[in-house]
Amino acid sequence: MKVLDPAVFKIRKETILQHARHLFANKGYAETSMDDIAQACHVQKASLYHYFASKHELLQQLVDWEVSEWWAERLKDYESTHDLRETLIRVGTLFLKDMNDTRRQEFFKIIHFESHKNPAILKALKESPTHNREGFYAVFARHLEGKLPQVKIAMFMTQFMGGLIHYAALSRLRGENMCYEKFEDESYIEQMVDIFVKGISVGNH
Repeated sequence: MKVLDPAVFKIRKETILQHARHLFANKGYAETSMDDIAQACHVQKASLYHYFASKHELLQQLVDWEVSEWWAERLKDYESTHDLRETLIRVGTLFLKDMNDTRRQEFFKIIHFESHKNPAILKALKESPTHNREGFYAVFARHLEGKLPQVKIAMFMTQFMGGLIHYAALSRLRGENMCYEKFEDESYIEQMVDIFVKGISVGNH
């Protein structure tokens, strides 16, 4: 086999990952075959195996790539804030801004929708060296340690991100509004943040 220049190899590999991401998000992980990916890339199926030993390995490297390009980098933005309210506003604002990007939407769909049907996706996320849940937890804990026990900090993070993810799924992927009144993203984020911050304040009195 001809050895490719490392830069060319990297470009071709990322091109395959981009096509696989699109197919996994729109057709489904289980429903997408290596033949489908090869066809989308306009290459022979055998060529894919020069880059990935299997569809599972392709999935793992896709998760590693997307997490390192998105979540791992965002931690730096979240860690630079000075108080809880500012942090939550930034998390919400940047998350929804990112969700306007097709690439982020597709990866979001794979992680949050396809994972319910395919345990391999969550397994790939947990095993990814770029998946830093502890670092993400630390963003919240920095403002909440001393105010809440560890288990409640984890619950706070889960509930806040759950509300944000639910809103993103409705507003970005389905074009729906979960409330009868129309509101803008900024208003939703501010109201949700006020509720969470006020809850912490009340709980400490």
